[in-house]
Amino acid sequence: MTIGQLVRSLPAAAFVLGALARPFTPEDLVQTNRFSGDVAVSPNSASIAYIQARYSIEEKRQYTQLFVQSLADGHRHHGSGHPVKVIEFSADARPNPPSAREEVEDELTGKKHLKPSQPIWLSDSSLGFVATDPDTGKSTLYSVKSGKGRWSKPRPVVAMAVPISDLHFSVESGILAFTAEVYNGTDSLVETAKLDYHEKLRADTGQTYDDLWVRHWDTFVSSKLPQIYTLPLKTRAKDHFKPKGEPINIISDANANGRLEASNSFTLSPSGRHIAFVAKYPGHDYAWKTTSHVYLAAVDGSGAEPINPGKGGASSSPAFNHDGTKIAYVQMAATTYEADRNQIKVYDIAQQTTVEVAANWDRSPSHVLWSDSETLLVTYNEWGRNKLSKVDIATGAITPIVTEHSVGSVQQLPGTNKLLIDYSALDSPPDLYTVSIDDGSMTRVSQLNPKLTSEIFLSPPEDVAFTGADNSTIHGFLLRPPNFDSQKKYPLAFVIHGGPQSSFTDGWSPRWNLNIFAAAGFVTVALDPQGSTGYGQNFTDAIRNQWGGKPYESLMRSLEQLLEEHPYIDRNRLAALGASYGGYMINWINGHSNVFKALVNHDGMFSTVSTYYSTEELYFPETEFEGVPFDEKARENYERWSPERYVKNWKTPTLVVHSEKDYRLVVSEGLSTFTALRRQGVPARLLYFPDENHWVLKPANSLRWHQEVLAWISKWTSDESTSPATALDEPARFRVQGNDD
Repeated sequence: MTIGQLVRSLPAAAFVLGALARPFTPEDLVQTNRFSGDVAVSPNSASIAYIQARYSIEEKRQYTQLFVQSLADGHRHHGSGHPVKVIEFSADARPNPPSAREEVEDELTGKKHLKPSQPIWLSDSSLGFVATDPDTGKSTLYSVKSGKGRWSKPRPVVAMAVPISDLHFSVESGILAFTAEVYNGTDSLVETAKLDYHEKLRADTGQTYDDLWVRHWDTFVSSKLPQIYTLPLKTRAKDHFKPKGEPINIISDANANGRLEASNSFTLSPSGRHIAFVAKYPGHDYAWKTTSHVYLAAVDGSGAEPINPGKGGASSSPAFNHDGTKIAYVQMAATTYEADRNQIKVYDIAQQTTVEVAANWDRSPSHVLWSDSETLLVTYNEWGRNKLSKVDIATGAITPIVTEHSVGSVQQLPGTNKLLIDYSALDSPPDLYTVSIDDGSMTRVSQLNPKLTSEIFLSPPEDVAFTGADNSTIHGFLLRPPNFDSQKKYPLAFVIHGGPQSSFTDGWSPRWNLNIFAAAGFVTVALDPQGSTGYGQNFTDAIRNQWGGKPYESLMRSLEQLLEEHPYIDRNRLAALGASYGGYMINWINGHSNVFKALVNHDGMFSTVSTYYSTEELYFPETEFEGVPFDEKARENYERWSPERYVKNWKTPTLVVHSEKDYRLVVSEGLSTFTALRRQGVPARLLYFPDENHWVLKPANSLRWHQEVLAWISKWTSDESTSPATALDEPARFRVQGNDD
């Protein structure tokens, strides 16, 4: 059986919709079991530990569970291959639950389990995890121990004065490493906690800024920066651990002119004596430069130095080789472009030299690790698949390992020739597999959602390709509705991705899941126009100063070819949906075409000019539109591609979705879109979330999102569609099940 057959066969029992199979619903999507955070592999590769999250619509509760599962046979089993639940925590998931105070008090008095996160192995039989006090925000590392087929009760190892994250532990050296946000001017976690307390006592709420950026993604920037700390743990009898000394900030003195802001991309060396981490250099150009460097630091705090100083773009994914003498990483060349090609580098620590690997390979790897002293492993996007391959360091030769569907996280199983990956497809949610580095053979480890793949119909994707602008090939996926009959006519859901430097891949997503639209009765098509990743850097770069040009032309030409080749799609019942750049394209389409009966704009751009002055990452528009809008020549580019210029042409009914904490494309972009529509009498509806960012993440909000989106496109593409004047006030025909209360 091939890898493709392996995963594509997971939902096979539901391929033919019958007595045991039913259509996929938003309720199914939000209630899927999901991995939360990284999977931890035991030092002897015998067991794994992971956090599983689950939401219950009926109970309105979020469940967080810590599981341990065996990977080996024989006496080393921790659960005989079946996942063993170590800890479970649940909480009311409503924004303002009626019993929130009582629930927190119960938890703090020990009547409820701790909420586990960030599992790490302290030994082959002892597991650590973090629980953060919901009232004080303080984090504590706990440990549990396996013995006689059972796991012990949690035992505190060390309490921190502030929240901590990104845990790593070296069994070799006994060093615990983690990140914590601390105030400038102090390295003490206790002092930071005191300053937090005094901050809460302030009479005013004003915040001042002297430079950019002011806020990022969904949070206003504070005077705290993430720093990396180390703390030795010593072992007492029976695998009981306790701290030795106080946490040390290993990067506080790395730069005399300002404090480095560490990212969550750091790793411990095999000996546990050094850490490689990524950080941006302090400076006033944070908002319009992407440059970051890989630093090498001693765990004792004696110093940290960049291994790739000087010019260059964003760095990421540092990885030590097996003897700790070299570091592999990826870095972009451009300093103002977040979607430049990642280039593979290998740094020799003793020689202080760097070599570039596979310099002519026209793909952009996102993650790199070592297979052996001569071979690297990389994940990368290519033609709608997230692949895994070996790279020969000397020759740059690429040897594929996994080429179908989507590989997510990857880590090596120590002492073996195998990898542990999470793996998914458009019709199969993520699960864990082991993969042989030698021949790519795979063994399934987990099955988080057996009912989803055995009792529910999930439409298998079909690859499609059309000819777009510049005679380019436009690749994408097509999904058919349940009980598909080619003799019938179906409405179309034409989905446009964000980024714009991203792509639709054959992988599962809890947001914009294509099977949701197919299950609602729509032929669903998702294409990758110019700007998309995975088709070579030139194709990615082709969107620059072409936002409403080549991508729009490719999408519309591909749509026409799609309708010609698939006559079962009803030309009079077309809906287009998009988020972020996809939302921009929805506004652009509304100003340039009347072919669609309904549009959905999620967090889209209304004005290129206003977006520049309100977004945070200025390097993005400055690259896309080739300058700043206060430069006369560049201003022409901004104006040329601004949807606002074509508002007078808008006629298509549009659902507008926007959220208050979206600082990438601020809420005024959505409000402006809605205003332009309704002031001209165009049927429109605004869905506003006060507590979401660029993405809708909360399960109940996701249900509401699906209710509104499916209702909107169903109403305007139905066979019985009424005139816009009467349809605007009609109740939506689609209702999410179980969402009445």
